[in-house]
Amino acid sequence: MTGQPIPASPPDGNATDHTGAHAGAAGPSTELQRLRHLIREQLADAVSADHLDPEVANGMLHVFGLAELPRRWTVRVGLTFVVEITAGTRHEAYDAAEDAIAHAVNDADCPVDVDFDSRVEVHATAQGIDHDALDTPPDQP
Repeated sequence: MTGQPIPASPPDGNATDHTGAHAGAAGPSTELQRLRHLIREQLADAVSADHLDPEVANGMLHVFGLAELPRRWTVRVGLTFVVEITAGTRHEAYDAAEDAIAHAVNDADCPVDVDFDSRVEVHATAQGIDHDALDTPPDQP
């Protein structure tokens, strides 16, 4: 060997790979997509194995013009819900409001854990009589 590099393709442009297929048959966009996927996969594996900080990996992806790695998050959000409920007492109103919120949260697209044990009863204002509820028999005698 003379030490000269092997050209990427012959001068006639008809390069074939080891299978005899043309090198450009898959198309440059397909090869680029595979490279992008491989880069993201390799960085995700390195982060998962604690060999690379997630922020460093995301910084590298940003430089390459690729989307950041998807991460799982546990998010604690404090919200105030305003719920109009019909109940006999303030305590029953808070309980009914919790039930309404829990029912709404159960329809979410992701798991949501509502920590009612840390409930802070912010404010409950008694309104007028709910005449429509008079036609509904009470739950308890």
